Amino acid sequence: MTRNRWLHGLAPIAVLALAAALRFWALGRPGVLVFDELYYVRDAISQLAHGYPTAWPDDDPGMSGSRPYGFTDAASNAVHPPLGKWLIGLGVLVFGPGSGWGWRAAVALAGVLTVGVTMLLGWRITRSLTVACAAGLLLAVDGVHVVLTRVGLLDGFLTLAVTVGALCVWRDVEWTGARSPVPDPGGATGPAPPRVPLLWRRPWLLAAAAAFGAAASIKWSGLYPLAAFLVFVTVRDLVLRVRLRERRAVVRSALQALIAAAIALPAAALVYLSSWAGWILTSGGWNRASGDGWWPALVGYHAQMLDWHRSLSAPHPYASHPLTWPLALRPTGMYETHWGPGEGCPWAACAAAVSPLPNPLVTWGGVVALIALVAVVIVRALRGPDPIATAGALVIVGYLSGWLPWVLTVSRSAVFQFYAVVLTPFSALALAIALALLCRIAIRPRIGGAARVPETAVAGGGRRSEAGAEAGAEDAAAATKPEAETLLGIRIATAIFLVACVALAAWFFPVWSGAPMAEWFWRAHLWLPGWQ
Repeated sequence: MTRNRWLHGLAPIAVLALAAALRFWALGRPGVLVFDELYYVRDAISQLAHGYPTAWPDDDPGMSGSRPYGFTDAASNAVHPPLGKWLIGLGVLVFGPGSGWGWRAAVALAGVLTVGVTMLLGWRITRSLTVACAAGLLLAVDGVHVVLTRVGLLDGFLTLAVTVGALCVWRDVEWTGARSPVPDPGGATGPAPPRVPLLWRRPWLLAAAAAFGAAASIKWSGLYPLAAFLVFVTVRDLVLRVRLRERRAVVRSALQALIAAAIALPAAALVYLSSWAGWILTSGGWNRASGDGWWPALVGYHAQMLDWHRSLSAPHPYASHPLTWPLALRPTGMYETHWGPGEGCPWAACAAAVSPLPNPLVTWGGVVALIALVAVVIVRALRGPDPIATAGALVIVGYLSGWLPWVLTVSRSAVFQFYAVVLTPFSALALAIALALLCRIAIRPRIGGAARVPETAVAGGGRRSEAGAEAGAEDAAAATKPEAETLLGIRIATAIFLVACVALAAWFFPVWSGAPMAEWFWRAHLWLPGWQ
């Protein structure tokens, strides 16, 4: 028993160590600003000095010598909220503004924390350490997530905030479930159907709102999961009331939705407004020259930001339609350079690149797993109250909240594959759950009174009544050797799949990290036309 506990404690640590190695190794490479680091890193540095971003005299990505201090006093029209740049600034304060470690350390740490939060979420929705560690491992070696947590952009922070918000939503599901009556699986509720209480005190919903408020304070797209998960908790509440045959279920569910909004929206708004403290408490920020108070100036600034986002349509070679994001058909090249033997190359030609090429098994396998999980959720939900269906629905909502709004509302051509990094924790969770279902690993979410899982419920076998428990035990005892061998084979194949995911991460890591390599080796990683 002690040995098993020791191994259980070591597994999550090993996953976090791998995640840290892939994100912190050679973090200062390349030693120049890449892609949109030119904007976000320089905004972070000038924001540390002034309390708001200021302009720079040129677009040179070099940051050697005195260049990190070359910003002016003129306010800059930053088109994203300030929180992400404050977070980048934390790394600058620790490691200085003259190296990639300073620009990227904070987002690399956020990437490792996201792996940890994903494991915690995976454990809470399945109560299986195996599933939790598998989800963490899959995210740790996801190429899109690795690259976006190795560069000083905002999306790595956004992903962490959204994942924390999803974890808090699940804790709210557990918290409210423990305070709700249990639906009768047979549908009989007696002469007086129970009522689900209207809950005003929901600390985990408040925490989720704060997390999503922080996400919106990094990028406005953080508002999408806030809206999606409010819909999720509302639909869950309505389904529970209908299954209890509660009188006026729709009306009472609408009242609970209004209460949830009254809890969540002010909290999210307060966190968002707080992120603008540097701009509010100073007088030189963008759009402050009119002499009006900070509130009208802030409203005007947001109107300008909205116009910018709606009108951004300049052609870009790496622009990609959101429909291509799940399969990563057009990764965003962030850095690429080539040189020859006369410039120190030991081969016929050399190259170095930073590109979020996907880990194909993780990314493409995640899409297959999500489709399968949708089917599992539908089938199990139609049978009656099922916490596995609730857990699967949360994962699906998390994924769709970062993707579907872009598919439905995108009105500009300049959108990019790397926005899909917010999908990666939920894709990893879906793939881990799918593998657990294949391997018949027990999944027993605990949602309190509303959906208590019987001891006989397992991932692959659904529910069994007490009357059928004895028969089920006899069936298990009579299991044939071929069936056991089949299960063993599936589990061995799953282990090989996970090892292959790690091996592919080792293969792609030079391209993820800007390592110098032979030109032919660089070309060997470009498997699809859109990866060129």
